[in-house]
Amino acid sequence: MKGIPVQIIALCFALVLVTTIPTSYSQTNTQASKSHTIFIMGCAISQACFFPCQITVAKGDTVTWVNRDTVNHMIISGSGQRGPDGWFSSPVIFSHGMFSHVFDRKGAFPYYDSVNTYSQGVVIVDSPTNSNFVKLQQSYFSDWWCTR
Repeated sequence: MKGIPVQIIALCFALVLVTTIPTSYSQTNTQASKSHTIFIMGCAISQACFFPCQITVAKGDTVTWVNRDTVNHMIISGSGQRGPDGWFSSPVIFSHGMFSHVFDRKGAFPYYDSVNTYSQGVVIVDSPTNSNFVKLQQSYFSDWWCTR
């Protein structure tokens, strides 16, 4: 024997790679993203025009705002009191129109309506969606917060 055959070296290298890849990579890539809907309605009647005003989703999920109101709206990340924070914003959402955004990072993303700045909501993103982070954010962004 003059040396170790190249095929054996390649097989050993592949085995080392497969056994050292973290399992979180394979779990993240196999999870199917989900779609969630928030309805915009009744803004002229009440200060809470997002239903639900608080939603918890997994990282990679899509949230779609559907305008069921009779007037146009525009969704902007941030708060009506402090202004936009630059994470996302919709174009004008006409009556019966919609806007979708994929949430690809963990965090709490408050948003408001440019027409009714007092009307606020929040998308809480984490994986898994029942973590302590989510519970803390849900208690902070209560239904009261959504209409203050």
